[in-house]
Amino acid sequence: MESEQEVQELKKNLEENVNFAPVKSPIKRLNYFWKDKEGKELSYREFMDRWKKGMEGITPLQQIKGQLNSTYIMLLGIAAGFVVTLFNLKNLWWLTIILGAAFFNSGIAALGLWQKVRILENLEREVDNNE
Repeated sequence: MESEQEVQELKKNLEENVNFAPVKSPIKRLNYFWKDKEGKELSYREFMDRWKKGMEGITPLQQIKGQLNSTYIMLLGIAAGFVVTLFNLKNLWWLTIILGAAFFNSGIAALGLWQKVRILENLEREVDNNE
């Protein structure tokens, strides 16, 4: 147990030799949503205005490539669900049928999107060659 003198010395030492600064919270301030490439903080409204402007500039080729990538993810999920339902085919036969048809339908959609990508890439290549 510390003596009264040791407690007083500790108290004095803590008051004189400790530089206390509150910890800055890592949580972003609520009035800022994002930072741009230069590090300037953007409000939600500024961010959404820039996002909207960027979305308006998307080319049809970029749009279809995004759709095609999403379709690949859907095909993967449908195939995984189909495999899982095969393990319990007795109770989930109806879901197996639905997933099989969905896989076929999404596969045809992916094929159509892939063809559109090829057509637009060829068109873009021709336009670049003519310029």
